[in-house]
Amino acid sequence: MRHAVARFAATFLALSASALPAQPPAASGIARDARLGTPLACLHVALLDSAQKAVAHAVTDAAGTFVLVAPGAGVYRVGFEILGWERLLGPADTLRDGEMRERVYPLAFEDAPGPDGLPAAELRRREGALWRSAVAATPDADIRFPRALRGTATSGNAVAQYVVDSAGRVRADSWRPISTTHPEFLAALRAHAPAMRYEPARLEGRAVCQLVRNHVRFESAGLMPTVSVFN
Repeated sequence: MRHAVARFAATFLALSASALPAQPPAASGIARDARLGTPLACLHVALLDSAQKAVAHAVTDAAGTFVLVAPGAGVYRVGFEILGWERLLGPADTLRDGEMRERVYPLAFEDAPGPDGLPAAELRRREGALWRSAVAATPDADIRFPRALRGTATSGNAVAQYVVDSAGRVRADSWRPISTTHPEFLAALRAHAPAMRYEPARLEGRAVCQLVRNHVRFESAGLMPTVSVFN
């Protein structure tokens, strides 16, 4: 009798398990700065299907970690994005139901935007309803051309990276320089950072932090120096 009960219980459990819906697969990982080895917090991450369509979105936490749940089994890539810069892609992974794929991603965003690149408004228009990038709300004129370089015919660029929080403000401790053609241009960019205001990024309608890059062109030609922001 006991053997019959045990066989019945085993059969019941097997049938119950088979009746449960399959758990969706997921991709998880850690995003790190390839040069410094430090985690990239507040970085936008998307799960892309075989047609390169984003089917899930996430924002990395303070440790650079993220989880993206796929809609079903299939071939996917993880994409990392800073608005206006090139999208970095992980390798293609075949995910099966119930599988959690984990990787460490060393990332280096190097392709800077320029005057011929798509403007932020156009890039943002192409984003889906589930994710919207942060967009600067302050005018370009708020960034001052360095006084020390006026009248010297010195033009150039400065690029900085920082986190914009869910209130649309620059997180001061996250600001770091990426590149510049003259230290004075970078100093002007840093001096302006506390005054910058953004419309914050949104994930499924909720305001979230986002890692951004500010690429500024300083032109000294003519009587009035100009400052142009590309993202």
